[in-house]
Amino acid sequence: MQPLNTHSSFSQYFVISKEDKAWGIHILDCGASIVSRGANFPERSHPDKYYFSWHRGRVLNEYQLIYLFRGRGIFESHESGRINLNEGSVILVFPGVWHRYKPLVDEEWQTYWVGYDGPIVKQVMDKLHFLPNYPVQEIGYQKKIIQIFHQIFDVGQAEFSGYQQVLSGEIVKLAGWLHALRRKAEFGDHDADAIIRKARVIIMNSPDDFSIDKVADELNMGYSSFRKLFKEYTGMAPGQYQIQLKLKRAINLLYDKNKPIKEIAVESGFSSPYYFSRIFKKKLGCSPLSFRNRLFDPLANP
Repeated sequence: MQPLNTHSSFSQYFVISKEDKAWGIHILDCGASIVSRGANFPERSHPDKYYFSWHRGRVLNEYQLIYLFRGRGIFESHESGRINLNEGSVILVFPGVWHRYKPLVDEEWQTYWVGYDGPIVKQVMDKLHFLPNYPVQEIGYQKKIIQIFHQIFDVGQAEFSGYQQVLSGEIVKLAGWLHALRRKAEFGDHDADAIIRKARVIIMNSPDDFSIDKVADELNMGYSSFRKLFKEYTGMAPGQYQIQLKLKRAINLLYDKNKPIKEIAVESGFSSPYYFSRIFKKKLGCSPLSFRNRLFDPLANP
């Protein structure tokens, strides 16, 4: 099967089974809109429920994610009002929301789009901070986003057994990259990636009694500034990250049924077996010994 030509407009609309819907996310349609300067928009080849004119707009019964990677245009809905679109704009169309969009006059226009729905879609979309009154975000030209759309197009064209489940994974991947790009933009010009990457290496390769204050010193940062940046970036304070590393090391050691718990506590970097057991139970809900017993006997009592 030849890959789709993504240098011209095309669209695909899928028939969805009960099994597809039960998966949690199902893809209803996808395609590309490539419009030359001064050409009519949109093309009339779409089914009636998807086709719209600028005068009447449309309402969809699904989520639709649209990525404008070339050209400029206008988006409008009752909730958001009129929004200018630029190269790199991402639009999330919400179910039940009247909307319309179009390229500016004499602008070349290239978009990729995918429509989807399902019981877990809202949960995923809520994490992206799109809202009906704020449905457009700017991410610029992103090769990774285009690659994911190409994968969606290729899998959708093939429609092999289980293709819908593969496509649902691509939607989650797309959402994950949009989230990561938004998070990166939130740090602005601050080189958070390099700082946190170096901090993680320092913590992982440091002695067990290494103070987090010293990590900030090695990074030439004040402790408060470092702690705030680390927590905003990773979702946990650096001290908690250090504890999670110790617990991960301890879990690996617990697979050796002949190694005493006291020895595991020391090798994992905890100050005492009591502190090790207390933290382990707090984080994992059982003692180290109970955890190990269940590794080798799943029916063992906690």
